[in-house]
Amino acid sequence: MTEGEVRAYYKNMGMALPYDVVKVIEEAIPDRERAEKVIRALEEGLGAVREEAKAQKEVVKAEIKEELTRELVTKADLAELKNELNLEIASVREDMARLEGEIKLVRVWLKVLAVIMLAGFTLFNPGFHQVLKTIIAHIGA
Repeated sequence: MTEGEVRAYYKNMGMALPYDVVKVIEEAIPDRERAEKVIRALEEGLGAVREEAKAQKEVVKAEIKEELTRELVTKADLAELKNELNLEIASVREDMARLEGEIKLVRVWLKVLAVIMLAGFTLFNPGFHQVLKTIIAHIGA
């Protein structure tokens, strides 16, 4: 048989063995009927292996998907994290506003204390009393 005839024959029989393999089997087993049985047996074995590989492929895909689902962040996870961050940011902003109010109050107290210190230094300074007497004397005169 020619290569084309062999390919066509085995293709019609639903065989998927490469031509080279079929040719080696036919050369090793001169009886065509026995060679076809060996080829069919190999095909059935390969078919079973293919089916098992497909089944394992689905199992492996499911395992990988499960692993990725556990390890990767989902949109829901991101949305939850975003909400948590927004709440934390709002809390920090409230704290900042409260602290800004406290800082303003401290500034006012510092100014009041500075005025009191200046008044104290001025009022209890003997030189200031002399200047004040001179100003009063000139106004009253």
